[in-house]
Amino acid sequence: MTEFELIAKYFARSTPSALIGNGDDAAVVAPREGHAFVITTDTLIESRHYLPTLDPMKLGRRLAHVNLSDLAAMGATPRFATLSLTLPHIDETWVDRFAQGLWSALDAHSVELIGGNTTRGHTSLSMTAIGEVSVVSGRAMALTRAGARAGDELWVSGSMGDAGWALYCMTGVIAAEATRQQIDAYEMPTARIRLGQALQNLATSCIDVSDGLLSEANHLAQASDVAFEIDFSQIPSTLKPMLTDPKLSAQATHCLLATGDAYELLFTVPRQRHEEVATLLRTHELAGDCIGRAVPVSPEDSVSRVRVLDASGHAMGAPLSGWDHFA
Repeated sequence: MTEFELIAKYFARSTPSALIGNGDDAAVVAPREGHAFVITTDTLIESRHYLPTLDPMKLGRRLAHVNLSDLAAMGATPRFATLSLTLPHIDETWVDRFAQGLWSALDAHSVELIGGNTTRGHTSLSMTAIGEVSVVSGRAMALTRAGARAGDELWVSGSMGDAGWALYCMTGVIAAEATRQQIDAYEMPTARIRLGQALQNLATSCIDVSDGLLSEANHLAQASDVAFEIDFSQIPSTLKPMLTDPKLSAQATHCLLATGDAYELLFTVPRQRHEEVATLLRTHELAGDCIGRAVPVSPEDSVSRVRVLDASGHAMGAPLSGWDHFA
């Protein structure tokens, strides 16, 4: 099978929303009237972002949702995507399953694949996702990291630490068994697109949790020029039973606070809208919660803008850093 036969068989579909779609050197697309594009790119590299044993169907789905998660954090509606595949050789069985997983995710959000590239080399998968938000009086109505104010509540959707725990268990870093739910959280994350859209007129700031809860909270704090106090006991997680196990508590705490791949949304909301957010999470069947609050920046916040408090209200001295490719 040639490169062009592979594209035609697995990745070429009609693109009715594109002005010029697949088949030329580049695609031509435009946002709907009164909207602006929101664009993001992510790459998955074998043995760096996923285990080589991962089912390619799950991998295709994962690639799409990792990208769609960035659009969710901006409150955007997904529209288009491009795909770049680097493969050591063409294994039709592998490509067929990968394509099935990819299309299942793209089709669920009516995303059109408008182009891309294929080449030979060490396995690397890249996607650019294009969404859109409305424009009102010249302002793009996108959620951003800047906008939180002192007094706002800090919320998170879903369960924290599950994906990191699963990866550590599967690779033997932690001598424990991960549940199926935790493994699925790592292998098959779900972008919270509809939640992000619902938060567009509710949240004051938002970010997706891809690199660790505290790391992302610090990004929000820095961009919004506030600090955050987080109540450790309020953070939703399936790891809570491990927190009381003397042999596993330190590792469980690290996973909950510092490991990434959650792809949930971390956002701030004015405290008077607490019940609206609680209802919204219940509607989306997400195990999220209010985990803290934004407070004014103080001199002691020169290094870290995030303080994690234990049940007694004392700072825990938790690790702030999350995933960093070059650390």
